[in-house]
Amino acid sequence: MAAFFVVGFCLTFLLLESDIYIEVVGFLAVFTEAMLGTPQFYRNFQNRSTMGMSVKMVGCWMMGDTFKTGYFILREAPVQFWVCGLMQVSIDLAILFQVWLYKGNVPHRQL
Repeated sequence: MAAFFVVGFCLTFLLLESDIYIEVVGFLAVFTEAMLGTPQFYRNFQNRSTMGMSVKMVGCWMMGDTFKTGYFILREAPVQFWVCGLMQVSIDLAILFQVWLYKGNVPHRQL
């Protein structure tokens, strides 16, 4: 973690005037946040179950992501913000679809 911080700090300090570097770092930040739901989606897919997952939590994610994306679009934020916001909402909807698809399924235990 410390090495990541030091390398990131040094690169940012050296490339602070580079628009391309700043745009790449900004995109990676919003893209990383947009992908936060994918491990849950993948786990549900592997287990063919959503047992143990909080549907209320995913619903709250979706509400927040929807409002945030709407804000980005209405305020004409840079395209990477609203594209990643739409990706977040899509992942949230996919997880909620899994709740319906796998209802009643018992998770498969891996040995």
